[in-house]
Parts: sequence; C-alpha cells; structure tokens
Amino acid sequence: MDTEQSHKGLAETHPEKLPSPVVGEAGKLAMTGHEAEKMPMKGMDEMAELKKEEEMKMAELQKEEERKEAEIQKEQERKMELLQKQQDMKMEEFRKEQERKMEEFMKEDERKREELRKEQDRKEEELRKEQDRKEEELRKEHDRKEEELRKEQDRKAEELRKEQDRKAEELRKEQERKEAELKEQERKEAELKEQERKEAELKEQERKEAELKEKEKEAELKEQEKKEAELKQTEEKKEAELKEIEEPKGTEEPKEDETEPAPGSLSFALLDQEQTKVLLQASRTLVVLRGLPGSGKSRVARAIADNFQDLCSVFCADDHGIKPENPEASMDGYKALDEAVVAHCSAQKTAPMVVVVDDTNHTLDRLARLGEIAEQQRLVVVFLEPRTEWSRDLSQLPKKTGRDLKEAQFEAMNGPFEDTILPLFFGWFLTPTTQDKVKCTSMDFLKTLDTLEAFKKHLADFNVEAEKEVDLEQYFQSKGILHCTTKFCDYGKAEGAKEYAEQTAVKELYGSAFELTLSALFVTPRTVGARVSLSEEQLVLWPANAEKEAQPEVPAAASLPLGSRAHVTLGCANGVEPVQTGFDLLEILALQQDGQQGELVEEMELGSLAYYGNGRWLLSLREPISVQAIFSSLYNPKKADQTKEKRKKWCTIL
Repeated sequence: MDTEQSHKGLAETHPEKLPSPVVGEAGKLAMTGHEAEKMPMKGMDEMAELKKEEEMKMAELQKEEERKEAEIQKEQERKMELLQKQQDMKMEEFRKEQERKMEEFMKEDERKREELRKEQDRKEEELRKEQDRKEEELRKEHDRKEEELRKEQDRKAEELRKEQDRKAEELRKEQERKEAELKEQERKEAELKEQERKEAELKEQERKEAELKEKEKEAELKEQEKKEAELKQTEEKKEAELKEIEEPKGTEEPKEDETEPAPGSLSFALLDQEQTKVLLQASRTLVVLRGLPGSGKSRVARAIADNFQDLCSVFCADDHGIKPENPEASMDGYKALDEAVVAHCSAQKTAPMVVVVDDTNHTLDRLARLGEIAEQQRLVVVFLEPRTEWSRDLSQLPKKTGRDLKEAQFEAMNGPFEDTILPLFFGWFLTPTTQDKVKCTSMDFLKTLDTLEAFKKHLADFNVEAEKEVDLEQYFQSKGILHCTTKFCDYGKAEGAKEYAEQTAVKELYGSAFELTLSALFVTPRTVGARVSLSEEQLVLWPANAEKEAQPEVPAAASLPLGSRAHVTLGCANGVEPVQTGFDLLEILALQQDGQQGELVEEMELGSLAYYGNGRWLLSLREPISVQAIFSSLYNPKKADQTKEKRKKWCTIL
C-alpha cells in the first residue's frame, strides 16, 4: 500500500524516474520461465541466489523509493512552509492595510469632530457677540437716557440759577436805585452843607477881618508886652539853668522835632488815596512805623490818627519805657507793648480798626513779632518809614531828637536797620473778610472734587490706591495770610531785589488798596491755589522777569505772557514750599499754550473742571472772584540751615 502510494506520489512529481513496467514484467516473466525450465538443471542454489538478488534489488528499490518519498516529503514541507510564509506575509499585509484604513478612519473621524467643534465654537462666538451687541445697545440706550436726564437736570438747574440771578439782579438794581436815591439825597444835603459852609466861611472871613482890625490896634500894646516877656523869660531861663545844674535830670524823654512837616514827608497811600482810606476804614490794619530816633515817626503817627480818628489807636514805645538803643534793658517794655496791642485787638475781634505801633522797629525780630501778632489778630500789616530828608542821615538825626544819644548808639541801631530795609517779599495781601470768602470757596471746591468718580480714577497721582480715598481738606495745609507775591527779596539778597524796591511805582503804590481778580482754581498732588489775572495797573508792580525766573522748573515759562505766574497759594501738601504753587500753575498754562485744553470732566456750579494729567486739575471760574488786597510786604524770622523740600507728595488716607 505504501509502495503504491510512493509510486503514485513519485509518478505525480517525477514520472521519469519510475522503472518501465514493460521491462519489469518481461524480465519477471522471462526469469520465471527460464528458471522453470532450468530448475532441475541448476539446482536449488541458483534459485536461492536469484531470490536473494531479487530481494536485494527489491530492497534497493524500496530504499530508493523511500528516499524519493522522503525528498518528496521534504519538498512538500518546503513548499508548505513557503506557502505558509506567503500566507503569513499576505496576512501581515492585510493586517497593515486594515490598520492603515483604521488609522485613516480615525483621522477622518477626528477631523470631522474638530470641524464640528469649530462649528460649535463659531456659533457660540456669534451668539456671544450678538449678546454683547445687545448689551452694548442696552447700555448705550441707558447712558443716553441718563445723559438726557442729566441734561434735563442741568437745564432746570441752569433755569433755576438764571431765575435766581434775575431776582438777584432785580434786587441789586433795586438796591442801586435806593442807593442812588440816597446818594442824591446825600448830594443835596452836601450841597446844602456846602452852601452853609460857604456862608459860614464868609461870616468867618468877616469875623477875621474884624479881629484883624482889633489885632492891629492891640499890636502896639502886645509888642511892648512882648519885650517885657522876653526880659522875664531871659531871667527865668537863667534860673532854670541854675536849677538844672543843682537838680538831677527828669525821667521824661523829650519828643522829636515839632516843626512843620516838609513837603512830601507825609506822602503815603493810606493818607492820600481815597480808595485806600475807604478800604482801611472797613478793614483791620496794623501800621508798623520804623526808623531811627528823630526820623519823624511820631509826626506820621499823628497824621494817621488825624485821618482815621476814632478807628485809630496809637501805641508808642516811649509810653512803655522802651529804649531802642538798649534792647536788653527794654525786654519788659516790649512785652508790655505787645500785650497792649493784643489786648486792644482781642477786645474787638472783628471790628474795623487801624492800629499804629510807633517805635524804631529796627531789628528783624521786632518786625517778625509784629507780623505774627497781625496774623493772629487778623490784621493786614503795612510797614512805613518816614520820608523826611534826614530820616537816614546819622549826622542830622541827633539834632532832630531830644534824646541824649551818642553817635555810636545811632550807628549800632543803624546796622540792623539797614539789614531790614528790604523785606522777605512784596505782594498783595488779602483783607480778612476777603480771605474768609476765598477759603470757603476753596474748601467747597475740594469737598466736591474728592467725591467725583473722575477724580477717584486718578488717585494714583496722589500716591493713593484706587480703592481708597483722599481727604483733600486734610491733605493740604494752609499757613499765613493769603497773598499774591510780586517779588521775593530775601531781605535784599535775591537778584534784582534792590532795583525792584527802588522803582517809582513800588514806592508810590506801597500801602495802596487793590481789587484782584481770581479767574481759576487749580489742584495738583503738591499744591492748591488760585490764579490771579492782573490788570494793566497791577502789571506795573509785576517784575518783568518773574516768569523767566521759573524756567529751571518750567522750561516753557519764559514764553508765557507777563503776569502768568500770579497766584494765591491756598494750601500745600506736607513738606512742599508755597513757591511750588506758581510752578504748578505755569505747567498748566504751558500745556494750554501748546494747544492742550485738558479733558473736560464736569460742569460744576463754579465753572468748568478739566484734567491735564499727572494729577493736575483746573477749575475755570464761570464768574471770577474779586478780592480786596493791600500792596505791602512781609518779614519772617530767619531760620538757620533751613532745607527746602519740594515736590513731596504726602496724603491722609481714610
């Protein structure tokens, strides 16, 4: 069976290797017949040998067949293995193809998902934009309604203000009419009085003529009596000289020269100008007379007292035992003099008055002390020096005074006097009632400003965090009498001080009354102040280089118009000097000159509020404020090693 299968397999694979069946059968048949015929002859041995050979051949043939079958088996296994490898390779390719298709499918799915997500995001963005657009439209509509409401409120407020202004104008006109009627009545009364005065003068002239005739008759008699009196006086004089030698001198100091004043020696604004006299009669003024003994101070004091009569009180150093040539021995006298002045002013805290202090006042300490008293008692101080020809002539002064003073004593007093001829600065000093008005306006402005949302957005300019608040009334400190400085002299040390003081206008207008115009209020992190718009008459007292001097701090200052720096300092931040106020004003005006009008923030009751960056706020007043002031000067005690600190910013945070 196995042999047949082997032959069958070999026939299928190698048919050429099979033995020829014809040859085999013939051989077998031939061998069998021959053997049969030869059997008896050859014997059994040959048969055995043939059989062995046949078996051997058959064995070899079987081995050959087995070997061939083994080769065929190996070939089949090789082919099967090759086929298996081909199948594995195809399976691997199929798997890779499946994986590639799966990866492409996943990528396509991811792409579609991404497109779907983007489409959803786009729709959400469109929806959000649509919502934002609707909200913006709603906000704009709300803002528009609020703006309309605000404008309506402003319109009503403006109508109310105009109505109030109209009523005030009607009231003012009515008052003016009544005042005009009163003035007309006064004019008629004055004319009647003038007529009565002329009639009285005519009668007086007739009386004088009658008296003259009577005097002429008595002249001869008086001449004779005069000669007798002269003889008697000569005898009395001799007796007096004899008594003077025998008796000690009295303690009473002789008065200064009583001769008639020289022309121009009493030429002062407060005596000559009617406008100034009217203002002083309604204000509180301290007149400090200064000059060496014999210069004519007492005559000036009498002239002031005669002009202001009941309003005037004169405090003389002689009445308190003060000897200016010996300050150390006069300390008690100076204390008593100051106490008398303070007591008089305190008794009438608000009443108008003119107080005159008649003393040499030749030292800075005395001048500063009297200025301090004036500030405490709410008086505007004016320093006057007699204008006699000999007021500074050390050779003439001993002859003009009755005091027994040596030339060395005059020279000792003259040294400090010469050092204080020029003040710390000249300027316009506001009257007490005007100061109250300006301070109230300033406080109202600051109270309103620090509540505005626009101001709160810029609190960082004041070194304050946005969520906190700043109390501007505490942030700024106000010291001293409100004034507008014209020239800083530093007692003659400042450049151009002597030339300014020698100007004719400064001399003639010193002590005069002026009406200043405040046109704007401004606030910076350093100062708060008021801008002063000077008139042509006031510009005469303004130094030509005032703006140029500020150029190191404000480079554009020199190009600004004359008088741009004029201001009133209303307050300074902690550590900031008042001079900074003028620099802050010039910075704002320089921006305006460059065409920057600032960011209009709000229309306030007082005027238009604008923001100029870096904490600079300017309120342009709708109606400028008119203030009364006196052109005078100021003395302060000198401070040793005083370091000026500028541009410091401090605040009180709530």
